Amino acid sequence: MTAALAVDNSVIINQVTVLFLLMMIGFYTTKRGIVTETIIEGFSSFLLNVSLPFMVITAFHMEFSREMLRDAGLVFLISAALHLFTLLGSGFLFRRYPPEKQKILRMVMIFSNCGFMGFPILESIYGKTGVFFGSIYVVVFNIFLWTAGVTLFTGVKDLRAIKTALKNPGILAVGVGLPIFIFSPPIPAAVYTTLDMVGSMTTPLAMLIVGSLLANLKLKEVFAEPSIYYATLLRLIILPLLTMGIMRLLGSGGLVLQVMVTIMAMPAATTTVILAEKYGGNPEYASRIVFISTIISMITIPVMILLVQALA
Repeated sequence: MTAALAVDNSVIINQVTVLFLLMMIGFYTTKRGIVTETIIEGFSSFLLNVSLPFMVITAFHMEFSREMLRDAGLVFLISAALHLFTLLGSGFLFRRYPPEKQKILRMVMIFSNCGFMGFPILESIYGKTGVFFGSIYVVVFNIFLWTAGVTLFTGVKDLRAIKTALKNPGILAVGVGLPIFIFSPPIPAAVYTTLDMVGSMTTPLAMLIVGSLLANLKLKEVFAEPSIYYATLLRLIILPLLTMGIMRLLGSGGLVLQVMVTIMAMPAATTTVILAEKYGGNPEYASRIVFISTIISMITIPVMILLVQALA
């Protein structure tokens, strides 16, 4: 199993602080009108279709080892089990809520913000190996998002949605990256440097986008809904702790444990708002949960990273 990565506590706190400051720059520039909605749409499209896939591809450009390949398979299985567990568990935990809220609350519990926030944090704390394992998680995330996630809103099971999931740029990047990892073909230095430079734009772009999205939310009554705090508690604290405990009981440790706990500690996925808007859900309620969970995660994420590092 890939060895745990020891990171100094001050480095963890510093990296999370940097991400928070980047987010605040996005928040401030949007409030001042410097960054507009059109600009953010362009940033988001560029990130999802170009910079993030490039980051994933370069993360797979490393020396092949059977241990890494085996750990990647383990991450895939654990990710699938966690998504299935939260899909079933959320139905039980939120069964007493009105259907309109229940859909949002279940989405929050099942899907973390593994893209916009997960990748920047994995890259800044664990380097390209963290992104490598995180990419495997995102494959499972997208399959569940475009099947089970859409079904939560529509009530219709459509297996054709799997095709949509498999066309996701992040998954396509994994499809490109895996042969690079397994066969180690030579990549011209100029090509790799270009991919790496563009991929490195992912972190600042992602945090600017998150900050901008928060700036555009209507904050009226945002703190007054108890269910938001319940969902946030589950998302940011209970789920990563459960992941940590179960994986340790099963004998999993090392960097795989660190990455899985870190990615499970991410706040509510911004795609919850997008799907709520698209399929006639309650985007305002979803936006409030995304806002609260993102702000609180700036405190809980470093705590979870420090805790899992002590146990890994």
